[in-house]
Amino acid sequence: MKKATAIILVFIMLITTTSCTGSAQGEDESKMSGQKEVSRIARCDSGVPDHYREFDYKAAAMVYDELLFGEQAEGVYFPLMWQDMTHNTFGFAAYVGDGRTGSDGGQEAVATVASVLSATLLGIDKSNQNGIDYVAQLHAYFSLEEGIVLNNPGGSSQGASMWYMLYPAILFTQVSILYPEETQIREDALTTVESWYEAYGVMKASGTFDYTGFDFTTMQPYENGVWKEPDCAAGIAVLMRLGCEMTGRKEYEEAVTGCLDYLAQYEGSPLYEVLLYFAPSLAAEMNARQGCDYDIDDLLGDVLNGGSIPRGGWGSISGSWGDYCMNGLMGSTTDGGGYAFSMNTFAGGYALANLAKYDTRYARAMGIWYLNAAAAARYFFPGEAAADKQSSTGDEAVMDFIQISGKAIPFEGIRKSSHSQTPWVGGDPTVYGWAQTDLSLYSGAHTGMFAAVAEPTDVEAILRIHCDTAEICGQGFATSLLYNPHGKTRKVTYTLPEGTWDLFESVSKQVIERNAEGSAVLQLEPGEAVVIVEVPAGAEIVHEEGQYTADGVWIAADTVTVELLGLQNNDKVKGRVELDVRVTSTDPENTLSEIVLEIGGKETVYGRGEKVVFRTEEYGSGSRNVNVTVRMSDGKTDKTGIRLNFE
Repeated sequence: MKKATAIILVFIMLITTTSCTGSAQGEDESKMSGQKEVSRIARCDSGVPDHYREFDYKAAAMVYDELLFGEQAEGVYFPLMWQDMTHNTFGFAAYVGDGRTGSDGGQEAVATVASVLSATLLGIDKSNQNGIDYVAQLHAYFSLEEGIVLNNPGGSSQGASMWYMLYPAILFTQVSILYPEETQIREDALTTVESWYEAYGVMKASGTFDYTGFDFTTMQPYENGVWKEPDCAAGIAVLMRLGCEMTGRKEYEEAVTGCLDYLAQYEGSPLYEVLLYFAPSLAAEMNARQGCDYDIDDLLGDVLNGGSIPRGGWGSISGSWGDYCMNGLMGSTTDGGGYAFSMNTFAGGYALANLAKYDTRYARAMGIWYLNAAAAARYFFPGEAAADKQSSTGDEAVMDFIQISGKAIPFEGIRKSSHSQTPWVGGDPTVYGWAQTDLSLYSGAHTGMFAAVAEPTDVEAILRIHCDTAEICGQGFATSLLYNPHGKTRKVTYTLPEGTWDLFESVSKQVIERNAEGSAVLQLEPGEAVVIVEVPAGAEIVHEEGQYTADGVWIAADTVTVELLGLQNNDKVKGRVELDVRVTSTDPENTLSEIVLEIGGKETVYGRGEKVVFRTEEYGSGSRNVNVTVRMSDGKTDKTGIRLNFE
């Protein structure tokens, strides 16, 4: 065991120093060493997005909560909420002007439970709001007969899809953890976790999770012949992780790895709705704390790249629609040229929050994604896009409602093109006759979840991403990600809770501030991302076997990153090619064991100190994927790849 010093330098090994196309070191020096490039996020401008303007998501979420749970406003479409006397709970429909308003059992947990979680994350006590215990009323979503939380009070798992059961169960379980004194819903949550553990065993024994739903009356999965939802494995993994934290049961932790193993071997992206959003962060945690070796690049790509197998095109939007930069929004990348959804975007921001905490190689990429997503998501709200691009324009009743509601309820989605406009802010309700407006109460219920993650600082366009938001169990020390998109160095005020703190910067593995009280000033270089862990002042920081702890509490893990310098995708190469491979390790005692070069299914292994060289004529002409994997002395691996044109 060795005590970590105040500064722990990142160790960089330049395996080769010559590139077939010349040095790119000058360009590379502008980037952070050891940071992973995520292809979908790399399409975003790493600077301040076009037409950037800060939007106060927290304020919108607080107004939303008051609209629904405060004194009910008067006017068209009000009241929004009703008391469900049949099931002894509250209810509100999915949309404003929804025909289900006031219909007992017509409300959905993806909206109501999400609204309780959102408000709680922003500091509202939902167990005693105006003398009403809204937390206890969530018991209505628990089916005693089936032993699970369902999406509707009095509902059933028969015919229900996976995500409509698992996502409400995740939200419900997280709420139960935040209110430990609410013993009934905690019991409901624990029973739900155990029921899904049994369902996990059934599906694992079948060899697949590629089903539409799971019938808890027969304890068998089913397919409806129309679609499947293999990312249910991610939802089950999240529930098992929560169950493990609540009970300490080892079998739940084993189920987490069983689900992640399935996702890791799935051919293509299993993304169906929102459940897979949780997988990259969860896998990164298992890598960092349990010594697993899940490929985060692949999982994050499955979430973002638009390559979904069960729901083609689903991922993260990139590019501009007309004059509107849409980078980072979540939804379909192909439906009508692109269709972004507010709920998916807010849920994605919530689920991905702790990725950079557990794998700091993604700090810069996630900083860029959050900046772009936060910049574009404001267009979901009334008045943020031009009037002629919003479905509410011209409808007097809807415009009156928007005025009364303070523009706090977002539209369901944004289409790339519709109604002869690019983009078009609206949604499906008015298209299919589901409701009289496209204003989405179920989406607005998620605004607070996003707001609790992405917080503005005193420097425009520098956000503070609270990495612990979705980690409801509250283990460890508070951790935040900050990214500087500006072309100049910026100083940011970092506010602190009461007490005295040492600030451990997890990317570089160093203490950057000691005995800080109230706030600290962070200096961020252009394009720099930092991950700050708030450690109690004077805590002993120890570095042992790739892990960093402060007074015995986990705070960070070492990483290894491989990069190819000097070449760009689709470059032309011919004859003898010598790759310029850079390996960055945060632990100088973790040495390189070997490099594996793979081209066209053929692998060549290079030892430490050997040049990575190949000849194009051995593989024939044409476009080829060139993949490089490094293996370290401690067993850690990393890989990267590039597509080159062989002449």
